[in-house]
Amino acid sequence: MGIFNKKSNNAGGNGANVQYSAFSFDDKQNQQAPQQRQMRPSQQPAPMPQNNNQEYQKVVLPNQRPMQQGQPMPSQQPQQQRPMPKTPQRMPVLDVVNLTKQYGERYAVDNISFKMYPGQIVGFLGANGAGKSTTIKMLTGLAKITSGDAFICGYSVADSFEQAIQNVGAMIEVPIFYPYLSGFNNLKFFAKLSGNVDNERINHVATLVGLGNRIKDKVGSYSLGMKQRLGVAQALLSSPKVLILDEPTNGLDANGIREFRIMLKQLAYKEGISILISSHILGEMENLCDNIIIIDKGRIIQVSTMEQIKRNCNQAGSQFIKCNAPNFAGKLILQKFNIQAKIQANQVYFDAPNKEILSQIIVMLTQNRILVYGAGEVDYSLEDVFLNIINKNNASTSIN
Repeated sequence: MGIFNKKSNNAGGNGANVQYSAFSFDDKQNQQAPQQRQMRPSQQPAPMPQNNNQEYQKVVLPNQRPMQQGQPMPSQQPQQQRPMPKTPQRMPVLDVVNLTKQYGERYAVDNISFKMYPGQIVGFLGANGAGKSTTIKMLTGLAKITSGDAFICGYSVADSFEQAIQNVGAMIEVPIFYPYLSGFNNLKFFAKLSGNVDNERINHVATLVGLGNRIKDKVGSYSLGMKQRLGVAQALLSSPKVLILDEPTNGLDANGIREFRIMLKQLAYKEGISILISSHILGEMENLCDNIIIIDKGRIIQVSTMEQIKRNCNQAGSQFIKCNAPNFAGKLILQKFNIQAKIQANQVYFDAPNKEILSQIIVMLTQNRILVYGAGEVDYSLEDVFLNIINKNNASTSIN
């Protein structure tokens, strides 16, 4: 989309230079008295005070020409302000609005909304049957939308699907290729389906995904990780603005997952591609994603950054103390500091207002002959946060 092009900012700067370059700053030219044509006495302007006229001739502002006789005073002139360059608005490349999918009386996806912006990596998390795959199928045209809509680069998926889908590349789970053809020939086959994709683009996407040295080898000799890379290369052939990946790391080993993560970050941060990725490997999503969307029972229950999700998570407490008498320690913390504590194994979790209170609690416990083995702030993993949010949602649903 042109609105994200950096040329828009440069255009404002170039316009300013053109305006200033239209004026002359030659000292000799400023000192030269301007020529005047003869005028009849009736046309002569009222004489200006001598001292004021000399003052205005001496001072020449960068955006003004020298004063001429008969020219109105600066206070009488309408002030022309140079238009400020317009700041490009940040528009979403994917805007999901009240998207719903209904099968009979069951809602697989129930009125969900979220947005994605250029260069973002967004994790789409949920348990099996939560609605992740159904949402992805609606976005890619594999399932009909019951109600609501999704806009891809401004085009409606429901009303202008062909224009919308031209901006999307997708890989759903394990891609299928012809094993007896080379990676290059497989991509060439799919390039004919996409249209307007030449060999230079094929070689470019192969390099992007790290298959430049093996692209001429037969796919039958590829490892699972290399096939996943080839699947991403296929999705990138048409230069999409949005890349949708459904469980792309299934079957990969630890090294393959790490290489896949590095590749996706390069696509997002260097190529500006927005990536929507669903996965069950929460630890890897924590290292990969900028934003997280959590869906449960067809409804989105959390949309936030990783930092905000951890900050808002109150699973047990933000601080912990590991000691030999956790139950007794919890009672003392409540009595002395009026802070509720939660006991898990030999650790006491609580929310202290600051680190000074945490230090005071440790001193108080040692004075009461409690052995403190360790203390600090709790760093929740994405798995902890995810399970906590899902459990809270299930509890509230059962109560309602």
